[in-house]
Amino acid sequence: MNKHILLVMKWLNNKESVSQKELEANRDGASDAVDYDADCAAYGAYNAAACAAYGAYNAAACAAAAYWVDKYFKQTGENKEEYRKELNK
Repeated sequence: MNKHILLVMKWLNNKESVSQKELEANRDGASDAVDYDADCAAYGAYNAAACAAYGAYNAAACAAAAYWVDKYFKQTGENKEEYRKELNK
């Protein structure tokens, strides 16, 4: 389970549930995890995290975060429902 995607999904569900500092730390952590040449899924996770971090300032970035979350699941084949279940715990 990708913790960066999970946090973005939490934020997409409720913008008040994640602070701006958490979003920025998530973006930075996702960036550190990316090998841009070899890891498309990690790059998708980074893009989702980055868009969420800027989403507080820009509605288009919020929509982009949702796009990158969906793209992450398409790239990895992971089950999005499992992430939703984790968020509902």
